[in-house]
Amino acid sequence: MKTFIKIFPLLLGAIFFLVLGFWLGEHTTTKPEEKAVTENTTEKQATAEKPEEDKNELENELQKKGDEWAEIYPNSLEFRVYDLENEESYTYTNNEKEEKYVTASIAKVDIAMLLLHEKEENQEDLTGEETDLLSSMIMHSDNEAATTILDSLGGYSSLQQLFDDLEMNDTKADEETWGKTTTTTKDQIKLLQELYTPSRYLSEDSQEQIIDLMDQIDPDQSWGVYAGSSDVTFKNGWLPDDINDEWTVTSIGKVTRGDRSYLAVALSAQNPTIEEGSQVIEDLTRISSDYLL
Repeated sequence: MKTFIKIFPLLLGAIFFLVLGFWLGEHTTTKPEEKAVTENTTEKQATAEKPEEDKNELENELQKKGDEWAEIYPNSLEFRVYDLENEESYTYTNNEKEEKYVTASIAKVDIAMLLLHEKEENQEDLTGEETDLLSSMIMHSDNEAATTILDSLGGYSSLQQLFDDLEMNDTKADEETWGKTTTTTKDQIKLLQELYTPSRYLSEDSQEQIIDLMDQIDPDQSWGVYAGSSDVTFKNGWLPDDINDEWTVTSIGKVTRGDRSYLAVALSAQNPTIEEGSQVIEDLTRISSDYLL
């Protein structure tokens, strides 16, 4: 009995420290759920900071490369990309202020969107002839097909309704030549958003129909923003200025690598040749892909 009395306080102390240790461990150890929340919060903070850093770096690189080309081939150029994940725009221009540019054949995407929108509004399907004209206009950049489609929609000025509907306030249809529609890179990004993201203007089926054709462009037209990746849907434009012996060169599309994508618009004028104008666009697009994809 005396032995038990001597041992009992020791046992009681051991039990006390055991219980205390368990309690402290339970209340100070980070639970898996808490750890996940902490890690996610840190990751979100890092992600929130990264776009601003990338924006400065990317625009600096675009400025550097664009200015280098401007020394070699002086032209008028505005280049804009829109990161679909971060919803952030990045731009380069060698102009002192925002300019309006002639669209050339990138206006054929406008015509395609207008045609399919009108069909949806009237609850009609494309006829066989319209399907053929649409394919030829986008894939082969067929000017006659574009004119035929526009004539069926009410003439060249009918394009203005599309621009008004999409609030492309700095874009104006030319009533005599659809290829001389004037626009800005901001407005072209608006257009591409209606084509590539959920749209109030086009159904998903109509979007996919146009995008599928932009994925089958003739190989000899594989330049411009096409250089950004092996997964690009695009449309290019080119128009000569015979008086000044110069070219308008334009390019629009969506550039994708894996699960990352961005929209790209390049508008330029006063190019010595198509090749020289497209080379600048390709370099700027590759730089954009290095940062955004």
